[in-house]
Amino acid sequence: MKLPHYIILFIIIFSCPLLFTEYRYQYAKETMQLNHKHEVGMTTAAHDAVNILRTNVKTELENGYDSYKINPVNPQPAFETFMKSLSLQYGVELDYSMDRLARYVPVFAVVDYDGLLLNVYKEYKDSREEKVLNRVWLPKIPFSYTDKEGNIINFTIDEEVEVYDVELGEWFEGTRQELVDDPDVTVLFLEDKETFHNVRRTTIVNTLQEHLAYYINEHNVYTKHLDVTYKFMLPYIPKEDWYNTVDDVSILAFFQGYPSKLGNVFYQQYAFVGTRLQFNDRILAGTVDGYKKFWYESCGFPYKAQEIYSSKKDAAAKGYSELSCLNK
Repeated sequence: MKLPHYIILFIIIFSCPLLFTEYRYQYAKETMQLNHKHEVGMTTAAHDAVNILRTNVKTELENGYDSYKINPVNPQPAFETFMKSLSLQYGVELDYSMDRLARYVPVFAVVDYDGLLLNVYKEYKDSREEKVLNRVWLPKIPFSYTDKEGNIINFTIDEEVEVYDVELGEWFEGTRQELVDDPDVTVLFLEDKETFHNVRRTTIVNTLQEHLAYYINEHNVYTKHLDVTYKFMLPYIPKEDWYNTVDDVSILAFFQGYPSKLGNVFYQQYAFVGTRLQFNDRILAGTVDGYKKFWYESCGFPYKAQEIYSSKKDAAAKGYSELSCLNK
């Protein structure tokens, strides 16, 4: 074999690992870019849906909890807004295509003031007694707890509570303190404020985890009819994310199994977004003078927002640092 042949052979052997490494790098880079795009799309869609929740309460009360006590949220417009916003991220416009996109949303959940609302696929019989598979809203699931004496406590996202006093055989309703001060109520569980809120938060989180896991898994029963082959399951969610949902009306959305152009890669994402009734001010994030910054929407900065977050901690976790309104 002549020297030029050895040189060519050497180049081929040496180049293969480099080409493979370059391929893996480009693949990983494209995967990260797609995941970021999907994450932004989910966050935007969830925030758009949350804004609808804010507007379907009484205008004069929409920034406070009282509006949700008097006039519970209407979840359907929020879900429709979520799907329309998500569809825009994927260039989907036709109703048929939007319906196909919705098949990858196993559960759309709203943490209402006094219970959990779930939008899922269910099979039922229509007026002609024919089986139909469609999205429905399930009856509200209460945040219910039974203490060791057998009293039933239905929690809310604040101190309002509904209690069944097993000793008296009666229901009572009011704030924790009001029921503690009521001489007729015998439920000792209400007396310790710290214990009350610890159990309240745990009860709400357990309710969410149990029912979301069940209905996401049940979605697999219908995938054949929906022409979807993905195996749906509740993803790992940090404990902190769960507990961020227990003190505010929130939206929990899951988008799983959507095929990407990378072949065997399937998108899986979830979004937890609260209405932030106490602090009705979104946190925007983007690049400012070459640096990753986040700021409150009320600051009125002219910068283009690339991300939306529900807390400063979430923005900081993604590498953004705060841009104070005082910098204006």
